[in-house]
Amino acid sequence: LCAVRYTGVAGAAFRQEQHRRTLPPGEEDTVTMAVTYTEYQPHVGDQDALKLTAAGAVQETGQVLAKELLVRLHTPELTLTLLGPAVVGQELPVQVVFQNPLPRALSGASLRMEGAGIACPKPASL
Repeated sequence: LCAVRYTGVAGAAFRQEQHRRTLPPGEEDTVTMAVTYTEYQPHVGDQDALKLTAAGAVQETGQVLAKELLVRLHTPELTLTLLGPAVVGQELPVQVVFQNPLPRALSGASLRMEGAGIACPKPASL
């Protein structure tokens, strides 16, 4: 498991596991790997993804199999709600809701709103 920058450049692997299995004919097996936020957080930036590479070898035939999975990390959505009627030339109160999905507190966050008719957007501290 490694981080992949938005440019496509992969970082060094930060997690590796090895599993050996013996499978009877026609059978399948599942291997799971849980990756916590605290484990991948130091390796990813704002626009990065995680790349999981799984490789296997069939001991009896020497056949090698490999598969990659690119996992994009999604940022939480903002919910916007108008708190009054939208009238041209009048101030419009808007409620913005953001839920922190991380297991730690966020600090230093700000919100910047832009749009038609907003002459000088000002960041609002959260």
